[in-house]
Amino acid sequence: MLADLRSKYPLHNYERSALIMRDLRVVKSQTEIELTKKACAITKDAFERVLKFTKPGVTEYEIEAEIIHEFTRQRATGHAYNPIIASGKNAIVLHYIDNNQVCNDGDVILFDFGAEYANYNADMSRSIPVNGRFTKRQRDVYDAVLRVMKAAKEMLVEGTIWNEYHDEVGKVMTDELIGLGLLTRHDVEKQDPKIPAYKKYFMHGTSHHLGLDVHDFASRYKPFEVGNILTCEPGIYIPAEGLGIRLENNILITKGGNVDLMADIPLEAEHIEEIMNS
Repeated sequence: MLADLRSKYPLHNYERSALIMRDLRVVKSQTEIELTKKACAITKDAFERVLKFTKPGVTEYEIEAEIIHEFTRQRATGHAYNPIIASGKNAIVLHYIDNNQVCNDGDVILFDFGAEYANYNADMSRSIPVNGRFTKRQRDVYDAVLRVMKAAKEMLVEGTIWNEYHDEVGKVMTDELIGLGLLTRHDVEKQDPKIPAYKKYFMHGTSHHLGLDVHDFASRYKPFEVGNILTCEPGIYIPAEGLGIRLENNILITKGGNVDLMADIPLEAEHIEEIMNS
């Protein structure tokens, strides 16, 4: 196409638009923010529907059907991405999308799904007990992930540098993993700085930009700005225990700090258990 344009209009100067578009796209207008909020609201309703539906013996694909039913009912475009309904040991597979297994009593299900509305995307992760009650160990891991999430959210402000942010979140996660008995101080002391010890149990990034794409186009080297929408999604994955917990909300950076666009979606363990047993 470029060659064709140059042959037809040789006096024009041609430059790549991608660099300009990247900087324009990452800062959301008020309209874009409102559309993202709508996608989050639909995602909330789908999650609360699933909380009331889930019980031992249901299949992952039945839960997926409940989600898309709610999305379609509210005129969402559909899934923002292939949904993850990962029960039991499936939750330790980061991008598990088979969604074809039975959800068993005593297991935890890791959800990662979001609605797309008017081309803008929500991206939510939650972890719930199939039978409506966390075991003590499941609850300990859940609360550890939640504490990391809350600490990470505080760092999502104007001026934060991408790599520094992820390094700081890694330090918080390291302390939590030590508290859970998954790492020791000795493991941390002898770790390769390029591959920190916490990566054994938390191997993905904490945040990514969100917008027209779920992993939206943005520079990793530019500080976070007012108008950015980012995910916040720490997780702990323990293969030996067949347990994976991830929690994720969508965060808008504003001049006065940040706004959690999913603040009204059930997150605390007690709230989730309460809805599942209501």
